[in-house]
Amino acid sequence: MKTTIITSVFAVLVSTMNLSAKNVITYSNVENNESGVKKEYVTINKETSKPESKGCYLYDRKGNITEKTISVWNDGKGWVNTAKYEYQYTSANKISGLTYTEWNKETSNWADKSSFIAHIYDENDELLSIEQINIQNMANNDNNFITQK
Repeated sequence: MKTTIITSVFAVLVSTMNLSAKNVITYSNVENNESGVKKEYVTINKETSKPESKGCYLYDRKGNITEKTISVWNDGKGWVNTAKYEYQYTSANKISGLTYTEWNKETSNWADKSSFIAHIYDENDELLSIEQINIQNMANNDNNFITQK
């Protein structure tokens, strides 16, 4: 149920962005480094020439997305984060977890709670179940919220 809600919210967000896409220009930047690829997409309003939103995507060397951060432009503050998605993969290169965290505007930091969606596989790497867990973020020194073995 909660997975459906998150998916529905994401679909509405993408649809809304597509409806307003007629008045925007999208610029992209791709950076390759030793850990993978970083792609940034910035949308600019054609009429006002002001930035609107930015998506930052990080990929590992295998081409798997590992992190996606969405930001919106604020004239007084610059880029303000809105949401972050962090992806984890199994040794068979299948998604094992997705963490979704919203930006807390009051604290100007990531929220204390995240939603974690676990993908559970059998011994043949066939998907058995998808479970959603709400977690309290207690970051370690590396800012990793969850460690999966």
